[in-house]
Amino acid sequence: MIKTILWDFNGTVMDDLGASVGAVNAMLARRHLLPITEEWYTLHLIMPLEAFYESVGFDMKQERIEEVSEEFQRECGKFPRPVFPEVLRMLETFREKGYRQLLFSSLHHDILIRQAEERGISAYFEGIVGRQDRSLGGKDQAVQAYFEARNIHPHEVLFIGDLTTDAAMAEYIGSPCALIAKGHQHHSVLEQTGAYVLDSATDLENLLEELNHG
Repeated sequence: MIKTILWDFNGTVMDDLGASVGAVNAMLARRHLLPITEEWYTLHLIMPLEAFYESVGFDMKQERIEEVSEEFQRECGKFPRPVFPEVLRMLETFREKGYRQLLFSSLHHDILIRQAEERGISAYFEGIVGRQDRSLGGKDQAVQAYFEARNIHPHEVLFIGDLTTDAAMAEYIGSPCALIAKGHQHHSVLEQTGAYVLDSATDLENLLEELNHG
């Protein structure tokens, strides 16, 4: 029985694919490199981020990933990045149905809190957790520690993300995972994970019905 919904932020709750590609292209132009398209980005985005930036022409032997990531965040801030309307509807629906909702991100905690508040969605979440340091590490251990401290059972949590790394994190924790193919990776890429792949957040209601009642 699913009792908790854990949402990823970028590309899952927040519609920032266009902003991300726009930011990358601004950074590429600054380095006299060729631009990319949204389709190319969703098909070729890879982790760690150093590998992605190298794939588009950055010389990561000469640049620090922390500085590149900060530049990316500055450029992203120049673009609108709204909450997906259908996600907003699901947040309200799940609150009405009594699900605990959590928001986790690899963004720095203070940035995550601010961006959630700016979009008027903080009240939907029992917990909002981002990185506490300047590292670019994954969310796995933070999520596990959060669950253990609050006696949340992983098999009662549905992870919702938009990246293959979200599926890997859910598998690591021991939770089912739904990936929404409106974010940073293409549907065909997400299908390779074995997770549930949805076209829209509106499909989550049917998935939860299936998971809870078979």
